[in-house]
Amino acid sequence: MADDPLAPVDRWLTAVLEALEPAKRKTLLRDIARTLRRRNQRRITRQVGPDGERWPARKRNSHGKVRSTAKMMQGLRQARRLGLKASADGATVGYSGVTARIAEVHQYGGVDAVEPGGPRVKYPARPLLGFTAEDLAEARSAILEALSHLT
Repeated sequence: MADDPLAPVDRWLTAVLEALEPAKRKTLLRDIARTLRRRNQRRITRQVGPDGERWPARKRNSHGKVRSTAKMMQGLRQARRLGLKASADGATVGYSGVTARIAEVHQYGGVDAVEPGGPRVKYPARPLLGFTAEDLAEARSAILEALSHLT
């Protein structure tokens, strides 16, 4: 990122954000987090990672059939599971509790039980969360839009 041509703009935006009142900064950061959550939810629905690559397909059984034709991770894309927290100091989008453990297995790949007490299976990495250059551009635009309404 040393060659990022927008680095000076990011430094300026950071300074301007720090100058905002904490309540306005929290509201702005919450709005940005919502936007980023929506973008990640859309990627999960499309079954594509943040890098734009499609997720590995489900395994097939010995008869060549896929166990389920339903889209993967639909429960993990729901807003009630993909939480967001915002404060004047920052915002986060992610999972917590048992959902976080399940999401981590899929994000990075790993071994987990299919169901409690069930067989253990190696899952390939299927990145759920991440930020693209477009996501960061969207966040910059949201900040600039919010600042334009302050004057």
